[in-house]
Amino acid sequence: MRHVFCACLAMLALSMAPVAIAERTDELEDPVEAVWLAQRLMFQYHSEGRMYRCDVLEYKITRILAQFGARDRIVVHGVACRDFAGVVQLEVLMESPVIATEENIRAITDYDSEDELIARLNGVTLPSAENIERFPAAWKSITLLRAPKIHLEAGDCALVQQLRRQILPKMSVQIVKDIERADCTQASPRLTVRALVAKL
Repeated sequence: MRHVFCACLAMLALSMAPVAIAERTDELEDPVEAVWLAQRLMFQYHSEGRMYRCDVLEYKITRILAQFGARDRIVVHGVACRDFAGVVQLEVLMESPVIATEENIRAITDYDSEDELIARLNGVTLPSAENIERFPAAWKSITLLRAPKIHLEAGDCALVQQLRRQILPKMSVQIVKDIERADCTQASPRLTVRALVAKL
């Protein structure tokens, strides 16, 4: 059942409302209880000198978001994407941790008729507030410059800046040192955050 639910999760994300996740957590050092927030997000990349093949762009976005706490089954696909185009529109389906507050759990389990229909067609049971998956998570300092397996270059600076503006505000991510244009002259773009990451 869990496997079926995971396979269905990306479809359920199409109609799930965003959850309020921006809260001051500077004092949090110990693990906290978290739940997964499924989201369907649109991302538009405007080239500022660096153009990508669609598969390369999708790969880089997937690896960057995974570094910032997104669950490893991220789906990124082109809505309007041509290789080496100056403007690309992508859809991102992902789950990322949010603190298991009553407000967040209520928003995540407030299903509408479309959620229930999709679940019924796929033979899965939607989790209630009582049995939604909970797990320990902790705030971690992450500097993108040092992140492994992303293969960022100086030319990726515009991509990182645009993800920072469009996607990171919808995750449990606090900006510690923002990326600046001067950082784009380095070997790879530098961005430091505190991100809520699962301790599984």
